Amino acid sequence: TTWKPSKRSITTVPDGTFPTPAGLGPEIERAEVGTTISTADWYGQDWLPMPYPPSGVSIRGNWRYEPVGMTLVGDHGQDTRGMTYEVRSLDVRPTAEQLAGAPEPLAALKREFTQLPDSLPDVVHRTAREVTEGSASDYDRAVKLQDWFAVSGGFEYDTQVDVGSGSRAIARFLRDKQGFCVHYSFAMASMARSLGIPARVAVGFAPGTPQADGTVAVGLRDAHAWPELYFEGIGWTRFEPTPTRGSIPSYTQPDTEENALPDPARPSEAASAAPSAAPSASDGCTLERIRLDGGCPTESAEAVIAAGGDGPRWYTVLLWALGGLAVLLVPLTPMLWRLRTRAVRLGAHGRSEADAAPHVLAVWDELTDTAWDHGVSPDESLTPRKAAARVVRLGRLDEEAAASVHRVADAVEQVLYAPRPRPVAGLADDVRRVITGLRASSGRGARLRAVFAPRSTVRVVWQASAWWAGVRRRALALRPTWRRPSRQQG
Repeated sequence: TTWKPSKRSITTVPDGTFPTPAGLGPEIERAEVGTTISTADWYGQDWLPMPYPPSGVSIRGNWRYEPVGMTLVGDHGQDTRGMTYEVRSLDVRPTAEQLAGAPEPLAALKREFTQLPDSLPDVVHRTAREVTEGSASDYDRAVKLQDWFAVSGGFEYDTQVDVGSGSRAIARFLRDKQGFCVHYSFAMASMARSLGIPARVAVGFAPGTPQADGTVAVGLRDAHAWPELYFEGIGWTRFEPTPTRGSIPSYTQPDTEENALPDPARPSEAASAAPSAAPSASDGCTLERIRLDGGCPTESAEAVIAAGGDGPRWYTVLLWALGGLAVLLVPLTPMLWRLRTRAVRLGAHGRSEADAAPHVLAVWDELTDTAWDHGVSPDESLTPRKAAARVVRLGRLDEEAAASVHRVADAVEQVLYAPRPRPVAGLADDVRRVITGLRASSGRGARLRAVFAPRSTVRVVWQASAWWAGVRRRALALRPTWRRPSRQQG
């Protein structure tokens, strides 16, 4: 009925070099790549984004190691907000001949990664056999499945489809041939398992956008899912069945000069691995400024203070006035900050494709923060759809407000998975209906706290903490290193 992460034991992060990836033999060509990764202050996840397979990582904080997936998991509340870390990874380069000649995998691994539920529709296995008929190896079957989804099967990439849930959802996807990366990856992995090929689904990010300074920008629009199939001697190997997304691996294409193109999923050897130290020169109100600063500055007239007369000095009056204003404003600061943040988020227009994504994500942030203010704490490990269902359930929203929550969540999924997100009208009004619904379902005390002491203002503390940590890192980097003079033998 669903795919979900397997329950795995975690251990301490290995010192130095990580273990060799499962199944990778010494005869497979590989190169080690170094990557420096910086995450935005608003990107808080438990799982650390890393190129696969990693061979080492240098990072501060509380992290644990999951050896099967070779991933790092945050411990004791550790997440990815505002992190800068270095990863060494292997660029594994198998050939088609090596994949086609791969021996049978170990029985225990094959048994675990070919399991399928009894409720899986027969059409899945039947279609897999038809598509791969005449194949001489598991590699040939895998390539035929990939090409059928991505090229020859008549499938279309569409983030607006709803194939439903449960055991029949995959059958509807194979029938209608419309969906996004989640559908393609889950379908190919299920079909591969039905043919006896060990398979799993990876969730992460597709290659980002190269920048002028040599870095690569990876955003939420690059969120992606893809299947990985296991070949003994090579290990877990990426395939790309989703049309127009990701990149077709070179080892699944004919070895000709015409197809000898660089794989954008691999870091460029000529590109700098260092993060950009300078902000963008754009003066526009960007998504980063909305998320990190709470909005964009506006112009205001300068105040001119006149002096003269026999009364108190003008600066004395000013100091008393400022002191009195501070006494009034300090208790109201959380409320004023939330009102300003809400006005900025809901005031974005999102009328063009260029600003559709910032508008939708800002509106979603406002919805989840408002729910947090009313006692529904955020769970950023959930998908937008599941997060919306949680807000509706815990917030005890009526039918109209619940529909508004789901409309905003649908728009977020379109932003995350659609190659060209389309503007969606009325999202700000949807959030206002949700705010009204949350207030109606809350008690008087909860309503007052949501206004005067909103829980989501803790984000200001997080931002200040991240800023101070950055200042300390820069200060330590500038500290001189003292060395002893060498001793001379006389």
